Amino acid sequence: MTLQAYLDSLKEKTVAVIGIGVSNTPLIRLNHMTGPEDAQILVKFEAMNAGGSIKTRTALNMIEAAEKKGLIQPGKTTIVEPTSGNQGIGLALIGAVKGYRTIIIMPDSVSEERRKLVRHYGAEVKLIHDAGNIGKCIDECLETAMKMAAEDPDVYVPQQFENEANSQAQKEQTGREILEQAGITIDGFCSGIGTGGTITGVGEALKEANPDVEIWAAEPEHAAILSGGEVGTHIQMGIGDGVIPAILNQKIYSHIEIVTDEEALETARELASKEGLMCGISSGTNVAVAKRMARKLGKGKTVVTILADTAERYFSTPLFEGQ
Repeated sequence: MTLQAYLDSLKEKTVAVIGIGVSNTPLIRLNHMTGPEDAQILVKFEAMNAGGSIKTRTALNMIEAAEKKGLIQPGKTTIVEPTSGNQGIGLALIGAVKGYRTIIIMPDSVSEERRKLVRHYGAEVKLIHDAGNIGKCIDECLETAMKMAAEDPDVYVPQQFENEANSQAQKEQTGREILEQAGITIDGFCSGIGTGGTITGVGEALKEANPDVEIWAAEPEHAAILSGGEVGTHIQMGIGDGVIPAILNQKIYSHIEIVTDEEALETARELASKEGLMCGISSGTNVAVAKRMARKLGKGKTVVTILADTAERYFSTPLFEGQ
């Protein structure tokens, strides 16, 4: 489906949603960023979720899973989570709707818009200084959250990096939607890795439908931990947190591609100027790798990737420099 076809469809029917304005985001074909001998690229435009990112899916699923287990209770439990951004925004939104006090612990290297959005949903923000190693900073954020939980029995830490409800949402929702919307064989899928939930969940869903699907992981140049690289600081927020997540299925992907900040930025800008899709920097990472995969697989094949969030939370970043 093209972006225009999706917009036209909205005039004819109401798009069904699950829970809090989540799911049935459009799957859109890129028309101007591939060559005549390349595979087609379809992108799942997750900015259309409530909260503006794919992480609203996982935030909702983690909280509802905890509710079903009797671990948390609105009006009593405080949700505390370490995050580099979008998961915090998603949890703040869910907290607002369901009545949970929410505290988000973030590196101070994330965009100002991320902090403001968390606060705008009524949550509190605690910042931890990123001294040049995003992995160490995320570890400190987690240590802070777990200390709060140890001191207060009413604090609940979802722990997105090891919570199976995270990858479950991606498999049962995002992956299923991709298969239903595409309606054809998917030959390739690629994704950056933050918590590992997306590449694990979507990858497993696609593998079940087509065992021969090729799956690639994407890593930022300065946080290529799976590739054995050194971990520093980068601007591809939401992926490359300098940790190997517990929920990551490392057998699901066969290849890892490394993307520079410059290529991620350039590709994200091209998505806006050539395809009319406003998305964040990590979406540029994903599409940069999807283009490489499209060249390898060739004409007649189909590659899918994720546009994880909206560009509006990056105004203060290099994505909008000079504009």
